[in-house]
Amino acid sequence: MKIRIKLASLMLIILIIPIIMASAVYSSSCAKAIAKVQISTLGSAVEDRAVYLDHMLESLIAGHKSFTTDKAVRGFAQHFAEGSYSPEESDYVNALIQDTVRLSSDITDMFLLSDKGVVIAAYNKNNIGSTDEKFSDYISYASSNNGISEIFPPTASNKCHLYSCRRIYDLNNKKIGVSVQKISLEVPADMLKVPGYSSFSTLLIVDKNGRYISSSVSNPRKLEDVVEFRAIAENVSEAIPYYGGTAGTETITKTTKDFTYFGCPVQNGSLSVVALFEEDLAEKYASASISGGTIAVIAVTILASAAIIFVCFIFTEPIHKLIDVISRKNKGDVNVRLDFTTNDEFGKISTEFNAMFDSIFESEQRYRTVVSMMDNVVFEINLKTFKVYVSNNFNQKFSFRAKDDSINESFLYKMKVHKDDMKRYKEELNAIVSSQGDKWEGEYRMKNLYGDFSWIRVKGKKFFDRTGNPAKIIGMLMDIDKEKKSAINLIQKASFDALTQLYNRPTFLRTLDEEMAASSSRRSLDALMFIDLDDFKHFNDEYGHKCGDEVLKFVADTIKEVTYEKGFGGRLGGDEFVMCLTNLKLIGDAGKAAAEVISILNEGFFSESTELHLNIHCSIGIAFFRENGSNSAELLEAADSAMYKIKKSGKSNFAYAGGETNIHAVDSNATFDSTF
Repeated sequence: MKIRIKLASLMLIILIIPIIMASAVYSSSCAKAIAKVQISTLGSAVEDRAVYLDHMLESLIAGHKSFTTDKAVRGFAQHFAEGSYSPEESDYVNALIQDTVRLSSDITDMFLLSDKGVVIAAYNKNNIGSTDEKFSDYISYASSNNGISEIFPPTASNKCHLYSCRRIYDLNNKKIGVSVQKISLEVPADMLKVPGYSSFSTLLIVDKNGRYISSSVSNPRKLEDVVEFRAIAENVSEAIPYYGGTAGTETITKTTKDFTYFGCPVQNGSLSVVALFEEDLAEKYASASISGGTIAVIAVTILASAAIIFVCFIFTEPIHKLIDVISRKNKGDVNVRLDFTTNDEFGKISTEFNAMFDSIFESEQRYRTVVSMMDNVVFEINLKTFKVYVSNNFNQKFSFRAKDDSINESFLYKMKVHKDDMKRYKEELNAIVSSQGDKWEGEYRMKNLYGDFSWIRVKGKKFFDRTGNPAKIIGMLMDIDKEKKSAINLIQKASFDALTQLYNRPTFLRTLDEEMAASSSRRSLDALMFIDLDDFKHFNDEYGHKCGDEVLKFVADTIKEVTYEKGFGGRLGGDEFVMCLTNLKLIGDAGKAAAEVISILNEGFFSESTELHLNIHCSIGIAFFRENGSNSAELLEAADSAMYKIKKSGKSNFAYAGGETNIHAVDSNATFDSTF
């Protein structure tokens, strides 16, 4: 049968419904009146059950408080903490716990924990001495909600339960432990049954986390997981602490199009008794009690409704089957297929969909085969669901493990990245995840499987759906640690002096040329200093070359200190050093820096090879960019000439390039202001 014929049959049946419903107007109005009375009665039932649960918890809390303030209990806990308790004390407290549990129909277990989480007394004596992993949770419960926890799932011994937790203080009012009672919710759950209402209303006990139980649901479920209960949080939020903050004190009643909701808070714990009243169903049941011709009309209506449901079921069954198959396919079921053997349009849809499924399966197999053969880690970010997939070899290279497949918990945001690369990494990641960029390529240091930082190259590309909106990002993580470190090592060796770790001559001159070009553009005041050690040969001849190396390293460290964030330094060779100072404010600032170098070297250092305190003297020549030279060679020559003036006039001083008038005497014992 063609789909259009089925649709025509459905429409003919729908035309009958208005005729039947016209005869039921009277019965409907009566049913609504009955439903209003039932709503009022159900509201009272909600309050009654909330009061019962409140009184039950109040009694348990009072008894628990009496127990934890008992002088013998506090004394035992204190003596246990001090390691001086007696067997008689232990027996007394355990007997008190046994009596408490046996005499209560609501308490199913009870135990005392030390302040380190060790069970020191218990209803089940086999647990004494064990460590309870929920200790921190018990402490948290004891600090709020009158010590009452949220609802916990059933155990082997009882149904759903709560924990009542109270802190134990020693005789000096110091916190030394916690008392825990396990409270059964079996009786309150049974009281949620309302005779005569079960067909169109539901009573729940809801905790602060939005989990509920009812007379028929013993395993706590989230309100959000049940369609008709999702609106409860929106309509009685004042009575549910989890959604509305602090619980109210009165019953809340809200009415929507199809339902009426009641919520009554329980003051002695973050719980609420909540009811859902389905008014439409209540009216139908009320209508069923109306005698005479109305019953016949309702019967016809029900039969007509059943006919519509049956026809709709027959009509929509292929559609539901199609949706189910597509859903299973999206969840990864590679063997799912459509099996319509009819000759109508659904049969053609089945053939085309199966062909498409086969093509998708082959493409996925090719993709996964290629990924499994690669050494690089492949990742995929779904920009619509914000889920992240990584290939299996990720765990062979990195120690990070994601809590779930959401993007916020993935390696992209949670894996350790070196602090020097973190800012750049975050900027480039956020750029591609947002709408700003469609490519991502960068090199960063990330923690590997062994806890070390290794260089990883990340490459990613954004893909778009048919409407032009970003759909996913596919990328790779490539281990480039060996080649990166090799390249860095080569650059290090080629650019720095091996002994002092200052720039070597070629690197310094190249950097100086670049700085002179930048200085010319910004018109800043910059200077070059030529430093030559006085009588350096004395250290090598008197104490050996090891001592000479120590001297050179100390000079290099001094240059690094003076030029930190103000310039850079280098070693030209032997005992000749150079310093470049940038962005000076005054000409005299260069002289202050030279005086600081001379002063630090004059103070000297302790030589480990000679076990002597050695003082170093040097001569410094200062030349300014552009004024004393237009390129690095001229500038270096000007500074060198100024330095030789000092060599000839007494050493251990500095001079400016340009004449004798710029030579200033320096007291080797004086101190200088190093801020410029």
